[in-house]
Amino acid sequence: MTITDKGLAFIAGHEGFVSKAYLDPAGVLTIGYGFTMRSRVFSSWWGTRHSEALRLGDRLTRFDANTLLRRLIEEEYAPPVVQRFKQLKPHQSDACISAVYNLGPRALRWKWAQALARGDVVGASRLLERTGTTAGGRKLPGLVRRRREEAQLLLSGKYPREAQAVDAVLQQTQKALASLGYAPGPADGRIGPRTTRAVMRFQRDTPPLAVDGIAGPATRAALQRKTAAQRQQLTSLGAGAGLILTAASTGVSPLIAVTVAAAVGLAILGLGFLWRNRGRFLAPN
Repeated sequence: MTITDKGLAFIAGHEGFVSKAYLDPAGVLTIGYGFTMRSRVFSSWWGTRHSEALRLGDRLTRFDANTLLRRLIEEEYAPPVVQRFKQLKPHQSDACISAVYNLGPRALRWKWAQALARGDVVGASRLLERTGTTAGGRKLPGLVRRRREEAQLLLSGKYPREAQAVDAVLQQTQKALASLGYAPGPADGRIGPRTTRAVMRFQRDTPPLAVDGIAGPATRAALQRKTAAQRQQLTSLGAGAGLILTAASTGVSPLIAVTVAAAVGLAILGLGFLWRNRGRFLAPN
């Protein structure tokens, strides 16, 4: 059993190609179609050609990435699927390999895989759709979409269309840009000149990102790290944090949100002072 050409395109589409090494949302150095030095095949290939470990900013051609993707799958990710499930249709194998590529071989011990091993394809697809959709404690639209499409592929053999009119991943990117003050406009999940300009401004402010206006995996990972750091800082502000988070998520400038939150905080403190000292102010002379 090996992956089909459609299955290979399915995985490549979800992973996205990045030519320059970057840190993913978990801080892992990544390049190509999600390649890391944790992969035995990739680390061996990279070390043979460069005599050193992958470094931030290192580059990989798309040709080498395409060749490596098929090799990684055939040597590292497909074998555990073959061992776990003895008889799968090609589209079912593609769905399972995609899940393993994204979640790791440990996913073959989870409930969806147990159901599939029993021959319960319907139950397996339903469980797979709800599996592995979070990172860092947050549900990510990209993972939600991937699990949904893997589950659909497992059950019906339907490969999704590559383009979608409204993209949940792009909506999340637009919201993240707005929360950081880049204000690309409404989070409608559509690519337009305002979103492209906002992405480019963010990329210029976040080296070593390539300034190309494309919200690829490296740019999205940087956005996730910065918004996570922003949430942590805002939480530490105390009473005004909720107001700031709400304002930022709607595209209001963080500076304005902080100013309003500070004013609210001072007003609360002032009212508290007046209440505690009401006897002094209300007592007759």
